[in-house]
Amino acid sequence: MCFILHSLLAVLSGLLLSTIFPCANMSLIAFIAMVPLLLAIRGQSIPKVFVLGLITGIVFFGILLFWIAGIRLYQVDQWLLAIGWMVATIACALFIGVFAMGVCIWKTRASLFAPAIIWTALEFIRSHFPLGGFPWGILGYSQYQNLVLIQIAEWTGVFGVSFLLMLINTMIAGIISRTSGSWSGTGITVTLIIICLVWGNIKLGENLASGKPLKVAVIQTNIGIDQSWEWETSRERILLMLNRLTVKAAKADPSLIIWTETAILSSPATSPWIKKKLLSITTQLNSYLLVGAPHMIEGNYYNSAFLISNNGQIINRYDKIHLVPFGEMIPGEELFPLLRKTFPQAGIYSHGKEYTVFNEPGRFCTLICYEGIFGDLTRRFVKKGAEFIVNISNDAWTRTKASYYQHVSMDVFRAVENRRYFIRAGNTGISAIINPNGKIEHLVDVGREGIIISHIFLNKHLTFYSQRGDMFAYLCLVITIMGGKWGRGKWEIGHCPHFPPFSRYFI
Repeated sequence: MCFILHSLLAVLSGLLLSTIFPCANMSLIAFIAMVPLLLAIRGQSIPKVFVLGLITGIVFFGILLFWIAGIRLYQVDQWLLAIGWMVATIACALFIGVFAMGVCIWKTRASLFAPAIIWTALEFIRSHFPLGGFPWGILGYSQYQNLVLIQIAEWTGVFGVSFLLMLINTMIAGIISRTSGSWSGTGITVTLIIICLVWGNIKLGENLASGKPLKVAVIQTNIGIDQSWEWETSRERILLMLNRLTVKAAKADPSLIIWTETAILSSPATSPWIKKKLLSITTQLNSYLLVGAPHMIEGNYYNSAFLISNNGQIINRYDKIHLVPFGEMIPGEELFPLLRKTFPQAGIYSHGKEYTVFNEPGRFCTLICYEGIFGDLTRRFVKKGAEFIVNISNDAWTRTKASYYQHVSMDVFRAVENRRYFIRAGNTGISAIINPNGKIEHLVDVGREGIIISHIFLNKHLTFYSQRGDMFAYLCLVITIMGGKWGRGKWEIGHCPHFPPFSRYFI
């Protein structure tokens, strides 16, 4: 009976976690979402603790990632995508199981900080492993609209926000369970919150218009995935739409016009037909044009972005570095050829090798789709000199608004971490301009055709995060590994304890 009650607490945490991300956006619940699980695992045996964490993870990620089961990929059966959703859910849930287990076996007297440190370390690992990482559902991303709080990301990345949220959850759980030392821990936590809020208000009061101004235009075409699959029959219609919107945007005289990822499906470098069409468009402009298109060189296919001048000449090209597993490539297919037979329609793209920074009309980098969710990848471009960040994307394969907004919520942190304007061009949405404080200044919503024209300001200054990356998360990882040597803490392993009176509100 006791384990059933604890399991219900674990389910409650999973449900609460699922509400803090888009589209529910109940971000304040993030400050208490993990409290039920933290109460449930106190005094439990390691196997039970792991199961309780796994229950929370399955409920949470099962809801958060449900959009995976509904995506549309060329000639891929929906049952296979449903299996992918279940695999992704379980894989991510395992990390919460390990977290719960780690809280109980981590031997340290700093019991207030133990859950926050372990949680941050595991989020960091999940962002890099397996298959290059999958940082969807990182706790800190839930606060993308809480501009005051997230300003610490220029020092700690998104993981610092996750740490603070888990610290608050632990403090509340300690007060409810009357854990020894919880009141002194409350003082420490409140002090950290005040410091973060003061810092956030200072940064939000700074002038963002201190750098060189640049006018940009973003084109959102809202081309359905079916038209992209039928490129040979729909390319004339797509180019006419791109031409119409581009010429309209050019009337505002922007310095840079941005098309989306795979806006065209023939390479400007090798297709005479596309070269001719682009020349007819660019000669009408007084702007540079950024175009997303596939490209093949020496037998290797790349998902690329081309910067084109107003006389139709290709100035430079960026090839996508971080590819989507089983979407753009199959990891390990050289060792396991059967994988290609199982996923015959998966992409055959190769990884790009250069962190390309375009030099005109200002120094900028171009992240392609999925790359925008990786903080360390983004900051490497900034460290190489990018003064603003462009992300071209094509999310037409997804059918739910939640996945669009979850994607954009992560982009907000790339702007804050590097103090750069972040320009997002999405085919079917969401296109947006995000300022260096993380505020979304302009937005074209899902499923609409539209143009964004705006001034941005260039920035050459490198933040601590731009220079050093996820040092805070690395520190949490090191402390987690070393924690076993520092003496038994207050989260003890044993039998199911009796809950204090306050716990009735959670049972």
